[in-house]
Amino acid sequence: MITVPRPKTVYTDEQQALLAAAIEKAQNAERAEDEAWEAIKAARDAKVLDTDLTGDATPKRFNRATLNRKYGSRPA
Repeated sequence: MITVPRPKTVYTDEQQALLAAAIEKAQNAERAEDEAWEAIKAARDAKVLDTDLTGDATPKRFNRATLNRKYGSRPA
């Protein structure tokens, strides 16, 4: 099999700035989500009900199934 190297993409200054902005926003969003999960975990450890932590006021990605996968189900 012949391997052909892919040519390096050369971006304009505008494209490079947009790429850098997109990467920065994605990294900030990831940090914000991690902080949200930490806050949810702290509330859960303080005996706040899972149904309240994952209710209608919480974005859909913060759901009970993910909460249980990340931190385990609560003992009965």
